[in-house]
Amino acid sequence: MIVTVNTFSNETMVRWFRSLEAAQTQRHVMSATRHGVRVEVYLHEIPAEALRAAQNAYEVLRRDRNADVNYLATHVNRGPANGPLVPVEEASSDG
Repeated sequence: MIVTVNTFSNETMVRWFRSLEAAQTQRHVMSATRHGVRVEVYLHEIPAEALRAAQNAYEVLRRDRNADVNYLATHVNRGPANGPLVPVEEASSDG
């Protein structure tokens, strides 16, 4: 699964996607914020490990809305205006 972490208006959101294409078109299967975990598909379609990670992200963000959960990200946006998604390893080797 592809995982992204974004902050909007002081709200961190972690999203899980089935594929890079789904991530690029913003079709997530699950998201986690300090408010809870939201699932957009049947539960059996989500790997148990991803569901546990989402629950953990919710708990961490619930306790501290500014907590750094970027360790969950597999991909980040590169470039201006939320440019293309690239693997975290590739993005970190750029700087």
